[in-house]
Amino acid sequence: MSRQKILLVRTDRLGDVILSTPAASALKKKLAEVHITFLARRYTAELLRGHPHVDDLIEIDGEEIGGEAQRLIAVLRQRKFTAAVLLHPRPQLAWALWRSGIPQRIGTGYRWYSFLFNRRVFEHRKTAARHEAEYNLSLLRPLGVATAAIEFHFALADAEQKRIDVKLNALGVGAQPVILHPGSGGSSRDWPPEYFAGLADLIHHELGLQVILSGAANEADLIKGILQQTATKPLSLCGRLTITELAVLCRRAAVFVSNSTGPLHLAVMVGAPVVAFYPPIQACRPERWGPYGRLSDVLMSQHEECRRCRHAESRVCDCMRAISLQTAMQKIREKLTLKNKIERI
Repeated sequence: MSRQKILLVRTDRLGDVILSTPAASALKKKLAEVHITFLARRYTAELLRGHPHVDDLIEIDGEEIGGEAQRLIAVLRQRKFTAAVLLHPRPQLAWALWRSGIPQRIGTGYRWYSFLFNRRVFEHRKTAARHEAEYNLSLLRPLGVATAAIEFHFALADAEQKRIDVKLNALGVGAQPVILHPGSGGSSRDWPPEYFAGLADLIHHELGLQVILSGAANEADLIKGILQQTATKPLSLCGRLTITELAVLCRRAAVFVSNSTGPLHLAVMVGAPVVAFYPPIQACRPERWGPYGRLSDVLMSQHEECRRCRHAESRVCDCMRAISLQTAMQKIREKLTLKNKIERI
């Protein structure tokens, strides 16, 4: 049998790509002599370069291919893939896979352009009945992968690990800090910024731990506002780290605290203890988008759907405000106690 060359396509955001990487691991474990290529955006491709089950990368600028369509089709034809899996449906990408002549084109059966796939999986995700990582694995069924474990991998060459350690030390990062990541990139509702400011001061005064604020460069105003509300002035690394450097920072963390966002899944991927704030909104529910296998690490004000918050325009809704500082501190203490017990074993 000739070697299978499979293309996995996921061109949306960091967390989505992380939750798609178990598909590469599942294929490597189930299929002999398979070659896995990932099609992703350039900013998420950085994370995939060191993945042990991703053999090659094709990078594009944005979520949609736009003016890159003809170039991408030419590249796909040249690579001669035996199958492609569109993990997150986009009509332009489905069209590109069809135009490139890939023999097996796998995707959802519930979109108007699903006729462009010749292997369709009929499963709705909007019900949030399962986790996004599990939905991604379902798309591998036409390739003979009926069941597989969810596995996350992160590997760095020793030289790269050392370079990042040197940079973090130079930035003032100590041992086992608590990382607060107050943004969400608009993917969910946010815990109030003033709560993050209060939490930073409580962690410093009551736990005596270093607090670090992390965020993307476009979240600078959010981080600046939080710093202005703190008495203890935690270290801000906003916009100062690459994705890989943030992953190494997360691996150092005593606890990573955030809203529902890509860096949360990055922290889970590298094994950091996490505390996560989620809204009771169907499209954002932790059953689908939470830290995988760690629903007990999620703080949510109520389980039932909040229709008022679902339609609110503000990033900070009443249900997020209902998660108190005291509740967050209690969960952080629980995580620290558990971490200390594990380290003593």
